[in-house]
Amino acid sequence: MTMARVLPRTRAPRAAPLRAAGFSLVEVLVAMFVVAMGILALAGLLQASTRYSKMSELRSTATLLANDIADRIRANPTGGELGPGGYDLAVNAFPSPAVPARVPCASNAPCGPAELARADLADWTTRVKATLPKGSTWVQFHAGHPPAPDSVDVWVGWADPLTLSPGISTDRSGTECPAAWKAVEPSVRCVYLQVAL
Repeated sequence: MTMARVLPRTRAPRAAPLRAAGFSLVEVLVAMFVVAMGILALAGLLQASTRYSKMSELRSTATLLANDIADRIRANPTGGELGPGGYDLAVNAFPSPAVPARVPCASNAPCGPAELARADLADWTTRVKATLPKGSTWVQFHAGHPPAPDSVDVWVGWADPLTLSPGISTDRSGTECPAAWKAVEPSVRCVYLQVAL
């Protein structure tokens, strides 16, 4: 008789436990938090970009206006040398008071250097007030001591609209603004030019 060989009984392999598919509520909340922080950061970046773009636009406008009056003074150097009767507009108030009166000139009676200087100042000051917030001007003649030439100092100032909110009064005017303006308006920004005659 042949003996049957009995094989040991083998166990069936256990199936791996089933893992839940999908995300847990905690994972979803963490992902939403990360996305929300990214969106807030982008919103802050957009706001800062808009703010600095506006500041750059105002500075460019003020620079163009300062160059405009500088060119007018160079075209009429005699008017610049007249001091208070010419291009001198030494008003230390901020914002500047009313525009100086424009001198009427006609073809049969053309303007002299002083009248042309007053007409230039009236036109230029009107443009400054129309294009800049609280636009202000200060033009001052300085007699030069030889060998230095006479010169005219030109300041174009404006109030930074970003610091006009209540409770914000940081001094961001730097060294370009006259001290009299900074004392009145902490948010003043300026462009300064010196024109040699």
